[in-house]
Amino acid sequence: MNLIENISQNWEELPVNYEDLEHLALEVPRKPGIYQILTNVPKELFVQFGSRTDKKHYNLEKKIRESDKLPEEFKILQQGSNKYIVYTGHSYNLRQRFKEHFKGSKGTGCLALFQIEKLRSFQWDFQFNELGKYDGYFDSKLQRTFLEQKYRAEIGWPILCSQ
Repeated sequence: MNLIENISQNWEELPVNYEDLEHLALEVPRKPGIYQILTNVPKELFVQFGSRTDKKHYNLEKKIRESDKLPEEFKILQQGSNKYIVYTGHSYNLRQRFKEHFKGSKGTGCLALFQIEKLRSFQWDFQFNELGKYDGYFDSKLQRTFLEQKYRAEIGWPILCSQ
């Protein structure tokens, strides 16, 4: 099985909720990896959240507008009210990225999802794949970027990814 097949099939899954965010973060390793965020938030609700007070927090409406430029067959779309992948990424420190995307950060661009109170009541999952556990993997930003982009090419483009 090659590295991409391993990534596609071996996700660690962590259901996420606002109340337990700090405790849940401890379950995510401080290691390099690839991750994805799933939710049952309808796309139409995400569109309502444009500019944020902190410029480091992603403008969700802008991200969706950008991803909408792709043909439908390339995108990941919600089926009914089911959870779907809305974001994929990579990081040298999965725990840090988990916190940034759900809690927020002043130092790097992130989703800061739970800073938007309306989003807290929906279902969320953070799935991650620690890359160091695979034979032959040597961490580099280039390799993580390649693996994440190759994975996106296989599964489709998440609505909150604009590049």
